[in-house]
Amino acid sequence: MTGFVEVADGVLVAAYRPWRVNVGLVLGGEAALLVDTGWSLSAGRRVLDDVRRVTGLPVRHVVDTHVHFDHAWGAGAFDAATLHAHTHVARAQEGDTARIKAAFRADPGAAPEYGYDEQDVVDALATDPRPPDALVEASASVDLGGRVVRLSWTGRAHTDGDLAVHVADVGVVFLGDVVEDEPLPAFGGDSYPLEWAATLTAHLEGLDAGTVVVPGHGPAASYGWAVGQRDDVARAVAAAQDALAREGSADRALAAAVRATGLPEAALAPLVTRLTCLTR
Repeated sequence: MTGFVEVADGVLVAAYRPWRVNVGLVLGGEAALLVDTGWSLSAGRRVLDDVRRVTGLPVRHVVDTHVHFDHAWGAGAFDAATLHAHTHVARAQEGDTARIKAAFRADPGAAPEYGYDEQDVVDALATDPRPPDALVEASASVDLGGRVVRLSWTGRAHTDGDLAVHVADVGVVFLGDVVEDEPLPAFGGDSYPLEWAATLTAHLEGLDAGTVVVPGHGPAASYGWAVGQRDDVARAVAAAQDALAREGSADRALAAAVRATGLPEAALAPLVTRLTCLTR
C-alpha cells in the first residue's frame, strides 16, 4: 500500500496490494466518497483506517466501479455509507461471488506470481460482498457539500457494469478497469472487447485535455494516455478479429496479432481467447 496521494485538490488515490488496486477518496464540504474498497472485508477495514488518517469527514458514499472482487468486496467496512453501483452489478454479483470463491477453495494457496498470499485468500473467502443499495442506470450525481460527483455508464467494456466517477471541478475521472497501466487492459471472461473502444470514447468525450485519469490499477495518468489506450484497444481488437478470420486457430491468430500490432503476447492472449468465445 502506497498511502493516499493527492492528485487534485481534495481528490486522493491509494494503491493497495496485492493487485495495485486503486482506491479513490473524494472530499467535499460535508462528506467523503470512496471509489472502490479492495478485495475483502479485511482490506476494506484497512482502507477505512487509512481514510481516518487523512480526514475526519464521514464516508457517506461508496462507488463500485464494477463487480469484480478486487475492487468491490471491501464495501462492507463502510456499512453506514450508501453503496452506488450499476444495475448490472446487482444482477451479476451472486454468480461472480460464487465463481471467485470456488476458484479460491479449489486452490487456496499463495500465488506469488499474482502477488497474493494464503491470508489474502482466507480474507476473501470470509467476505460476504455487500450488495449495492443505490443503482445507476446511465448517470447519477452525488452531492458531498460544495462538490458534486457524477457517476456515469456509457456502455459495456471490462464488464457490462463499468461506472466512471467524474470530479469535474478539479478535472479528475476514475475509470476503473476500463483503463489499466498495462499494454492493454484485462479482457476477462465477462468483458466486451468489440464494444470497449466505443465505451471508452464516450467516457472521454467532453473532458478537458488536462483531465487526470485514474485507472483501476496503476498510477494516475493523463487524458492523452487514456486516448492512447483506447486506440490500442481498437487496434488490438481489429487485428485479433482479422487474424482469427484468416488463421482459423486461436494459436495462429495470436501469433499473427502479435506480429500485426507489436503488442506483447501476454496482453493479446486474453483478447484472442475472449473473441474466440464470443464467436462460437
